[in-house]
Order: sequence, then C-alpha cells, then structure tokens
Amino acid sequence: MILLFCSCNEKAEKQKPELNSEPSIETKTELKKESELEVDYSLSAELFAKDVLKENYREHSFEATDLNKPKHTEIFDNVGLKDIIAYSNKNYPKNSEPNYYEHFILFVANYQSELNALKTFALIEMTSKEKPAEYLLTNKKFVQRINALKIGTKPGGMIIQKGNQIFSLVKTCRETPIGGTWSNYEKKFIKYLTKQGDEEFKVLNSNCGMDKYELKTIQASR
Repeated sequence: MILLFCSCNEKAEKQKPELNSEPSIETKTELKKESELEVDYSLSAELFAKDVLKENYREHSFEATDLNKPKHTEIFDNVGLKDIIAYSNKNYPKNSEPNYYEHFILFVANYQSELNALKTFALIEMTSKEKPAEYLLTNKKFVQRINALKIGTKPGGMIIQKGNQIFSLVKTCRETPIGGTWSNYEKKFIKYLTKQGDEEFKVLNSNCGMDKYELKTIQASR
C-alpha cells in the first residue's frame, strides 16, 4: 500500500503544470508581433490620406536608392530605412507624374526600428537649426539634407516622429486639401497618430513664408 501511495504521488507530481516555465514559442511570437504593431503607424498615415483624398487617393513607394524620388525625401537618413511612402491626389498634376514637394500631401519614412526613426528625427532637427556647426557643413549628406529641408520651409510643413515612422506633412500657401485652417488640418493628422488620451508631440513646424522649421510641442487628444 505504501509503495502504491508513493507511486501515485510521484505520478501526480509529474502531471502538475510547470507554473514558472517560459512562454511557448507561439506566445513569444504573438507578443513580438503586438510589440511591433504598437510602434508601426504606417496604417494611420494611409487612413489619413484616404480620408483626405477620398476617390482621388494615390500611393507612391520609393526606395532609398531610387534616383527619381522627390528631392524632399533626402531629409530622411538611409540608416535602417526600409522605404518611403508618399500620397498624392491622382488628378494633380494633370500632365506629369508628381515629383515636387507640393505635388504630395504626405511623406512617410518607414524604418526598421523606433531607434532608427528617433536618430533620424534628431538629425533633421539638427539640420533645421539656423546656424549648424561649421564642421557639419563639410559633410555632403548634411548639406543635401539642408537643401531638401529648405524645400518645405517656404510653403510650410510639419515633421513628426512616431514609432518606426517619420512623417512629413505637406502644407502650401494655398488652402488645405479639405478646406478650413492649416492648424485644424495639422490637428486632424495628429489625431490619426494618437492612440490613447492626451499625448504630447514634438514636431518641426513651418508655415507659409516662415522660411524655417521651428521645434514645437503640440498637445493632442483623441
């Protein structure tokens, strides 16, 4: 009887679930996917573009090595850059393919990680300063970024980093694509990037005629 009791206890112990065991491979994969989705805001940009452009929605994709990509895209650093997506009205321009800054409503640089995007935003912020350090002006890529950034300063624009993406929202000296003020247009876009309650966004902003980007903090809410 004693032997039988010990044998049953030993069998029961073996059948107990391992409470402190590591998550299964499937669980780890699911957690990783959820984490990646949390920092990927490319769909938010697409939804915004579709909301603004309606039936005239058009999407463009550029690689870092594309020679025919719009000059403004040179503000994005190539380190960790996956691709650049841009959105435009399919009826504009009428007689040629869109290539200039104001032919688009939004540029989205997709990076492999949030760290890549953060570093690139820091580079853009450094480039936007009126008097960058002299040694930077000897760097060819830095000078290219200055010239690419200047394209958006006169008509205006807003540059934001969120998750794995950097967004360059195009503004013009004309009316917005949906009517109303440019301030409300900016707020509309930021709402698409807002996932929870009140959020603060550090943005580089330029209005028509300013001729420079200024670093601002914007409070957004759903």
